[in-house]
Amino acid sequence: MTAVNAMTNNSKAKRSFPLWARLLLILAAVVAVFFLRQYIYSLEEEKQNSSSRLQYAESVPEDHEALLYFQQEVPGREIFLACEEDLTDDGRKDLVVLYHNPEEGVINWMVALINRGDGTYDITEPTRAPIENQAIRFFNMDKEGEMEFVVTGEKDGEVGYAIYRIIDGELINLFGEDMEDCC
Repeated sequence: MTAVNAMTNNSKAKRSFPLWARLLLILAAVVAVFFLRQYIYSLEEEKQNSSSRLQYAESVPEDHEALLYFQQEVPGREIFLACEEDLTDDGRKDLVVLYHNPEEGVINWMVALINRGDGTYDITEPTRAPIENQAIRFFNMDKEGEMEFVVTGEKDGEVGYAIYRIIDGELINLFGEDMEDCC
């Protein structure tokens, strides 16, 4: 008789929780899992987007050793951006300087100061630089030792960029787009 009572009690429990309520509970669980999955995907996408955002280099202070060296060697230039990084993979910070020579009109230039390690620097030949809104971003494009850097800027609303690397002590433009329009 106890087995019959158990079966009767079990069927009463099933009847007290109707089929529509069980289906509603299952549907609510599925919807909750779906929204939780969407939330996790959005967090992962946000994480990927934030890590892939361009991180531009900060300008060094005015009393930076390499910047003072440049000002001594090439006086009379208006420096508007100078950022450092180990470009040559020798463990010493080099400096990229964007500047203006007031005697030349509306032309900006860029050089790299390659650190010799004894307080002196080799200064590359100048190359044209953007007129407005200049920024530098250092990165390692090919995962080799030397660093590359991208210079971006504009002139009269025209935006351009170029990717550079130091090769044999020279500033080499590896690739660019519309840079001539913003220099």
